[in-house]
Amino acid sequence: MPIQAESKEISVQDEILRMFALTKEMLDSTWEGFRRQNMEKLHQAEVIGREIHDKEKVLTSSIMNELPRKEGSSLEELLIFLPTHLERIGDDIELLIRSTRSIIKEGVCFSDKAIKEINTLFAKAEELLESTRNSLTTEDRGQVNRVREEGIKFQEMVGEYSLSHYDRLIEGTCMPKASSIYIAILDYLSDIEKHIRKIADRI
Repeated sequence: MPIQAESKEISVQDEILRMFALTKEMLDSTWEGFRRQNMEKLHQAEVIGREIHDKEKVLTSSIMNELPRKEGSSLEELLIFLPTHLERIGDDIELLIRSTRSIIKEGVCFSDKAIKEINTLFAKAEELLESTRNSLTTEDRGQVNRVREEGIKFQEMVGEYSLSHYDRLIEGTCMPKASSIYIAILDYLSDIEKHIRKIADRI
């Protein structure tokens, strides 16, 4: 269901949408840091991450204490779990930052194919996050269903990329150090999508 705004719920809605925007901004800065091998962009993403952590604590407390208690209120149930899932996405992005820092500091090289695969997943994760955010303020059930369907396809891509990667490792075209970081990045992006889909499943 879309978030309906009235009285105190207006502030809660605005803050949740702001948290979505911060999460997307954090993901985008991390992706740019990966693409450009730029430490400054990674630092910017970390700063945003700290804001997300702080906002989750304040927002969850506000939802628990301020929203009117109604037995079986689907609105209240929806709002309570949103900040937590967004914070978990932030945690996974922090792990992406750590991996990208290792790539830069240790001079780890990925193949063009591996880079293209990672960029594809970053782009799709951003798209799914934005679509989920939009679905909170609309009654477009089709958009929610598309997030679910695209999320399943996302996981299928992760599986395909993993198998392709192991082939490269066996062939000797991928070094062990690059291999471990690549697989870790796939795992973190996969977890981000899972949290996005959990949000969509409850809308």
